[in-house]
Parts: sequence; C-alpha cells; structure tokens
Amino acid sequence: MDGTAECQICGRELQAETESSEWVVVGSVSDQMTADFAREVLASCEIPAVVHSRSGFFGTVGLPLPSFYKSGAAPFELSVPQSLVDEANEALTSALGDRWLKKEV
Repeated sequence: MDGTAECQICGRELQAETESSEWVVVGSVSDQMTADFAREVLASCEIPAVVHSRSGFFGTVGLPLPSFYKSGAAPFELSVPQSLVDEANEALTSALGDRWLKKEV
C-alpha cells in the first residue's frame, strides 16, 4: 500500500497530512442551492470545504427550518482548512458576490 486512500463518498484520492489542519468557518449563505454552488466553486479551486446548516436538529440534512439559535432564515456556514481561508474568501467573493456573507475575523 502506498499510503493513499479513497473517499468513500466521492472516490477522490485522499492524502495523509503530516500535521492536523484546523478548519474554520469562513462565512455563510442563506440557502441550500447557494451552499452547494459555493462548495463546487471551492472544489474547482481544489479547496476542501464542509457546509453546515444552522437550522437546528435537522441541519445535517439541509432542511430549511427556522433557526433555533436566532431569528430569521437559517444560514448555511462554510468551513475550510485554516491555511486556505484567504483563497476561499477570494473565490467565494468572486463567484457569489452579495450572496456570500464573509465572516469577519
């Protein structure tokens, strides 16, 4: 075995990292379709990303339920590795414009 593995979901080759990378929330969008598009934008830039729904208990399935945390629509947050935050913000701002709510650090 050469030390590589494949993702069980997408089949992409996984490479072992020598040090653990911290993931951080870079911002949010208001709906599932935009969240999916944002994830595809990041994937095209070879930036791994995870989308989290803030709609409460059913958030992992992306249901558009009211937020338990605050009033208004439940946002979908995007997380990327800490080392790729600047590249992710640039790509998302270019692709999504005002649909992208960048998290201020």
